[in-house]
Amino acid sequence: MAHHLNYSRASKMIINRGYFRLWLVLLVLMLTILSACAQTVRKTTGREFVQKERKVSPSASPTKVIMGYYPAWKRADFPYTLIDFKTLTHLAEAFTRPDNEGNLIVDENYLYPELIAAAHNNGVKVIMSIGGWGNCDGFPPTVASVEKRTRFITQVVSFCKQNGYDGVDLDWEYVSNEEQRENFSSLVKELSAALKAQDPPLLLTMAAPAGSYWGRWINFEELHPYFDYISFMTYDFHGPWTDHSGHNSPLYTCHNDPCGSVDESYTYALIRQIPTSKLLLGIPFYGRSFNTDGLYKKATKSDYYNYSEIKKLLASGWKYYWDFCSQVPYLLNPERNTLISFDDLRSVFRKCQYVVEKGAAGVIIWEITADRYNGRSELLETVSRSFQIFPKKKP
Repeated sequence: MAHHLNYSRASKMIINRGYFRLWLVLLVLMLTILSACAQTVRKTTGREFVQKERKVSPSASPTKVIMGYYPAWKRADFPYTLIDFKTLTHLAEAFTRPDNEGNLIVDENYLYPELIAAAHNNGVKVIMSIGGWGNCDGFPPTVASVEKRTRFITQVVSFCKQNGYDGVDLDWEYVSNEEQRENFSSLVKELSAALKAQDPPLLLTMAAPAGSYWGRWINFEELHPYFDYISFMTYDFHGPWTDHSGHNSPLYTCHNDPCGSVDESYTYALIRQIPTSKLLLGIPFYGRSFNTDGLYKKATKSDYYNYSEIKKLLASGWKYYWDFCSQVPYLLNPERNTLISFDDLRSVFRKCQYVVEKGAAGVIIWEITADRYNGRSELLETVSRSFQIFPKKKP
């Protein structure tokens, strides 16, 4: 009996050891599988997300519009032969204007057949821009009358057809009350119908306020179907009208500054239901100075500097700073108690990246003569090259 008991115990011990070893092997195997799965999830989640971003981002925005404004009054100093048309998709010639009776006023130096021919030879569309700062007094009386609107639209379409323009850009700065808002809506609808009735159809674009202060008077939600592009003028966030210094065109808002940024304007465009496929964001080829020794400080004076002028200051001892928060640079001269906010190669490239990341249609530039320095237009070249890393075809 004792031997039987010993045998039974021994057998049980052997069996238990066998089960234990099997259980241990299974446990190790399960832990190995779980560990491998966990590693796979971690690696796949990170790597595939990056790979998808790299693959999707370029193809999400295959076409980028580069619309550069060309000031007709600079024709003598900056002839069409200095324009690198290969860097543009559209050229907006500034400016014609309406008078109080709805007539289209075209200054003597505006019509430039050589400019239009050179642009077309390079596949660039030329757009007649109407209005601009200081040229908009004729808009309110023109849009208020059906007769005057009809006269204006007839003359605009006729001028475009006779002189080879590919479309019209409305730059009313600014629609400023409810009556003007409704009359402007009527103008847009009627002008769009007339332009689209041409063979080939002509484009209609708009230089629009980049925030709610002036934007509240535009029926964006109703009007965006009538425009090919709506261009937000994402510059002049600070200037003579502000009581403090700040960036001319910050990509992001910093220090709780109330004056806005490109990013805030983009968000505003989405709120106003403007399709990103029609949204152009502005890049300034100029800067603004302030009589102060730092950002977001009290200032009583502000001046305008072309990028070409700022390049000269860079070479004459002004201190350069990069604002990592706003993603734009500025210059400082403590002896003159002067700060200049502007855009350079780095900030322009960053803004182009932003346009691609957000899926916007492209950019507008004010203006393409302002960055010419030592025989080059380096900001315009940077815009073009920034978009060349993505599949691009001219619209």
